[in-house]
Amino acid sequence: MTCAAGNPNFFLLDSTAGWDVDTNATQNLVGAGSPLGCLALAQQVTAAIDLNQILPYLPPAPLARGCSACEWYLVTPAPPTSFLLHRDACHESWQQVWKGQVVAPLQDAVAVAVGRGRIAISEQGANRVSVWAEHGMRQLADIAIAAPGPLTYNQRGECFVTSASSPLIARYDAGGSSRGSFAATLPSGSVFAIAVDSNDDVWVVMQQNGSWTLWSAGPRDQQFAAATISQLQNAFAPTGLVAASPDGFCFNEDTRGGLGTTACFSWYGRPLQAAAVRSYPLPPLNQYGQLMTQEIDSGVPRCQWHRIRVDADVPPGTTFLIAVATTEEINPSAQGDPTRELPPWNSFPAGVPHFSDWTTGPPGSTDFLIAQPPGRYLYLRLRMIGNGAATPMVRSIQVDFPRVTSLDHLPEVYRENPKAEDFSERFLSLFDATIADLDRTIERYPALLDPCSVPEQVLPWLGGFFDITFDPTWDATLRRSILKNAPQLYLQRGTAAGLQLAVRTVFGVNIAINEFSAAGPWGALLCKQSSQKRCCAQSSSTTSVSPPVCLGSTRLFGRNSSRFRLDHSTLGVAPLRGYGNPNQDPFASGAYRFQVLVPASAELSQPQQQQRFSNLVQAQSPAHTIASIRFGGTGFIVGLWSAVGIDSAFLPLPAPVLGSSGTAQLNRMSILPGPTGTQSSIGRNTIIGTQFIAG
Repeated sequence: MTCAAGNPNFFLLDSTAGWDVDTNATQNLVGAGSPLGCLALAQQVTAAIDLNQILPYLPPAPLARGCSACEWYLVTPAPPTSFLLHRDACHESWQQVWKGQVVAPLQDAVAVAVGRGRIAISEQGANRVSVWAEHGMRQLADIAIAAPGPLTYNQRGECFVTSASSPLIARYDAGGSSRGSFAATLPSGSVFAIAVDSNDDVWVVMQQNGSWTLWSAGPRDQQFAAATISQLQNAFAPTGLVAASPDGFCFNEDTRGGLGTTACFSWYGRPLQAAAVRSYPLPPLNQYGQLMTQEIDSGVPRCQWHRIRVDADVPPGTTFLIAVATTEEINPSAQGDPTRELPPWNSFPAGVPHFSDWTTGPPGSTDFLIAQPPGRYLYLRLRMIGNGAATPMVRSIQVDFPRVTSLDHLPEVYRENPKAEDFSERFLSLFDATIADLDRTIERYPALLDPCSVPEQVLPWLGGFFDITFDPTWDATLRRSILKNAPQLYLQRGTAAGLQLAVRTVFGVNIAINEFSAAGPWGALLCKQSSQKRCCAQSSSTTSVSPPVCLGSTRLFGRNSSRFRLDHSTLGVAPLRGYGNPNQDPFASGAYRFQVLVPASAELSQPQQQQRFSNLVQAQSPAHTIASIRFGGTGFIVGLWSAVGIDSAFLPLPAPVLGSSGTAQLNRMSILPGPTGTQSSIGRNTIIGTQFIAG
């Protein structure tokens, strides 16, 4: 029901609110019990899977991966004669293993397996399994077994062989001696492929009633259980096979080397184009399905039900039918007669209402009026029709009640004639539906401006409102975060806080900004030192400074060191400057310049990322300023104007180097490491120079 205040005016059927399913009258549909799904036609075989998703992990029985990269074995089908083909290098053709040698030809070989240097071949024509070693140059065993099928090896070199004449899986050791059979019995059907994982669990792909199913069993299990594709992917690594069908197969030339080149061949080893290898068809679906609801209570006696709205996808070749029936009684006696329905619906349950009480909407219609007499309760029936390969997808059905149209705003004279009233309501509802759609679009328009909820494709359009151009390397999560912080970024743009927020949003690091003008080598005296030997924080005036400046501890700006002055400056020390007012040097020193200190980061260690960082700083800095960036991680120097903190990284000391004379000459750039296992200490007479290097 609607969650809005007031009386309810619609009833919603979906995976969240529920479908109110009448389980006795619902058939051949899935999704009614899934909290995140939608209604669709069910598969003919419940456990059927898409074989194309299994083949990269379990190759077909005639094909086996070798022990080295790019190595594959293939047995060709008969007639006339089966051959064992081998391919041991990339970009090379298949070669016959016994070409030119006196070896009995294979008789209708159907499967091959490779494990621990051995090759096993199932020959149905000879009712045997032959085991070979040394790439097929030496025969080890000849196992007699009726109608052998797909086979495989486990990690210990045991051979597992299936048979078309037995539901058991036979086991043989490396020498071909029998070791009994596997404990679990195979499901009904024919085995398409078999494999054993590292935990000794056996996996089989079965063909059952034209569909493919996946099963697995442990060493101690008594029967196989249906498995999922995700479980298979966790148990096996990809083999490199990318596609297979009755036409041929395709595999990656070298998945381990990452070449990514695909080669395709027929089952006789002849080269093919990739387009010639068609995929296996998807599991067949039921062509007809039905869902019938329980009674839907409007709570309004003699309710005039209004409208049906459906949210659905209808592929070509499919459709659906929605029918409704109303009643004033709850739990009426069953009156349905399925034999009165036309095929194939005469085989489906008819439900409670009589077959002639149903009103069916147009086929595939997603919006239509309910043409039923007034009644408190409503039954809804959904029938789906598919072609075996595609199905309609119904996400939700909304039933509106009671009937409310623009006729309610017209004089009562338009309701005097019941037939005219019914026609007017149905006629005006066409325009009401259009207006309601426009209102719904207007109501949902603000959601297009929410960066957290709009689709990923809308983000660049939304960024255009803020004049934001996204970097191609930014993912959707980062773009949404930038749009979310855009108002605050524009509010603080041009300030140190704004630059820090921009860098933290894009790169996820916290930077430090050192403004040179605020840290100049000059001071101002605001108060005297107190008797408690502490600096006062504020003078008697309203002017304040942070931190406070105190006598005896603050170094005032030396005008003679800023530029050369006659009779005052020392030759060779003060710089020569011929511009500006000398008295303004304390204020101009370092003005409009700042330094960005970036902590060490693996992401910002790449030159491309550092360039993107520099572009961001330049874009977010005021135009009249000059920024310098220092990326941390390369060590630091303790001395004059040193910054030890956010951009510092502690690195090991370099090894000391002795001079050519055999003695080391120490100066203020020397590093004295302490003895191994001890710590060096700086005594009270030690002087740290301006270029002292801290390891």
